[in-house]
This record gives sequence, structure tokens and C-alpha cells, in this order.
Amino acid sequence: MAAVVADSRQEGVDSVAGRLLAVLFALAYAAVLAGLPLMEFMDRANYMTYASRSSEILQSYAEQGWLVLLTNEPLWLLANVGLGKLLSPEAVVRVIIFSSALVVSYLAIRSSPRNAVWVILFLLVPQVLKNHITHLRQGLAVAVFLSGWFSRRHGWRLASFAMAPFIHSGFFFVLGLMALTHVVRRLRWAADLRTIAFALTGIAIGVGLPRLAPYLPARQFQEYVFAAGDISGLGFLFWGGILALMLLQPRQYLKEHAFEIGIVVFYLALYPFVEISARVFENATLLVLLAGLRLTEPNRRLFLTCVLAYAVLTWGQRLLGPGPAF
Repeated sequence: MAAVVADSRQEGVDSVAGRLLAVLFALAYAAVLAGLPLMEFMDRANYMTYASRSSEILQSYAEQGWLVLLTNEPLWLLANVGLGKLLSPEAVVRVIIFSSALVVSYLAIRSSPRNAVWVILFLLVPQVLKNHITHLRQGLAVAVFLSGWFSRRHGWRLASFAMAPFIHSGFFFVLGLMALTHVVRRLRWAADLRTIAFALTGIAIGVGLPRLAPYLPARQFQEYVFAAGDISGLGFLFWGGILALMLLQPRQYLKEHAFEIGIVVFYLALYPFVEISARVFENATLLVLLAGLRLTEPNRRLFLTCVLAYAVLTWGQRLLGPGPAF
């Protein structure tokens, strides 16, 4: 599994200017998000409940057995229990937002300081930003996962990957896709075969999971509708276009970024089951965008133009739509 992330090491990571830029922006980004009005966004009441009652929730899961406990994000609950002993529920929520946003933004900019302006844009794309506004549990898991992804320490990589699904269960799928990436790379499968493998995996999960959901102990599977619902198709068109640009790259790129390409394929295959596909893909959206910075010209320019247009369109939909932006 370590091979999946080995080729994604940061460029220019040791430069003083790069580190300073990453620190300053990360502090500003995290402070702004943590300082937003606390109850103006979706699901905040639920996070306040976690901040004040996680000990009771954790105990109720434990009473149902180890399997139920382990599949219902115990590390997320433990984080809330620990912070709740020191801080008020409001402060707990703000600390989680700040720490997650700080880690994610710092690592993203530090990974490619020469592309800092574009990385900052990526951090403002709604699919990335909402992990620190509405999907706080997911944001914390992404921060832990990325701390391992960009780490040079093998032990910490493995530990962070192992912790992430116990903060947000969507990372069980991410780890499965990482394992699949490792297998197909070891088997030296060509890019087209790897693409087919990820597509078939997505289709199999899309078809099989609704049938298995009633028997699974994780509470999320009882909440999903397993239907596409009212979707515009913009995401499918955009990420389908990004996938096409990636698949046109040289063989070395396809090998180095097999995981990022694979998770886009998985997302597109699962797109009709939008609840699951979106939540899984959001765990790695930032990695896919960062991989796009390594595209060769002219595909790189086309990629950046598409990202800019997508950011404008998705923000327009949110700000001008009938519901809340987040």
C-alpha cells in the first residue's frame, strides 16, 4: 500500500518560502472557517450533540458488541469525548474545524508551493471546502489520512490510514481502493485493465450494497436511499472530462497516479448511487486535483481552465439556488 503514495511526495517541500507560505495561508484558512457563525450551516446541531453526548453514544455502541462499535466511527466519538472534557460544545466544534482545515490546507500547499495559487483555488472548491463546513467528521478523517499520505515515515502512514475509517467510515472504501491499486500495480496491469477493474468494483458495490445494507452494522447504511435523486449531471461531466485528460497522459503518469485515476473511475461508476459515490470521492477529491497539476501541456492548461469553470459554476449553483449554500 505504501507504493500507492510513494510517488506523490511533495515538490519543493523543504524550501523555507514554501513552508512559510503554507503556514500563513493554513492559519488564515483555518481561522476564517472556524470563526464563521456556528449554527448557520447544515448539521451543526448534530455536531453539537456529538460534542456533548459522545460518551453516551460510545457506550451504547459498545453495549451492542465490538462489531457495531468499530463500524460506527469510535475514534470520532473518542475525539469528542476528550475535547468535551476540556471545552464547551461550541468550542469543541470550532477546534475540530480549525485543526482539520489547518492540516489539510498546510499539507496541500506544502505539497506543491510553486502552484500555491491553484492549490488555494482547489481548497475553495465546494467539494473540498464543505468537509470543513458541513461534513466535519469527514474533514477530520481527511486531515488524518492526508497526514499519512504526505508523510515520509512508513509507520505513521500505516497508522493514519488505519485510523481514518474509524473517524469516517467512508474511508473503508478508500482503503479498499488503495489495496486494489496496490494489487493491480503489482500484477503490472496496463492502464486500460486497471480502469476496467475500478469500474467493475464500483458497479459491483453499487449493485450489491443496497441489498447488503440492511444487514450491515454501520448506521450510515441504514440512512442511505441508494438512488440518484435530483442531480444535474455536472459532476459526472466534469470528472469524466478530467478522467479523459488523465488517461491521455504518458505511461509513467498513469502508473504514478493509479490511485487518483482509479477513484475517479470508481466515482463515475457509482454516480447513479450519488449519496455513496459523492461521500467516498470527497475523501480524495483534493488528491485528484493535486494530481492534475502534474499533467503535461496542453492538458494541464485545459485541466486548470475546467477546474476554474467548475468552481464558478458550483459556487453559482450554491449561492443562487433555493437552499442554503452549505
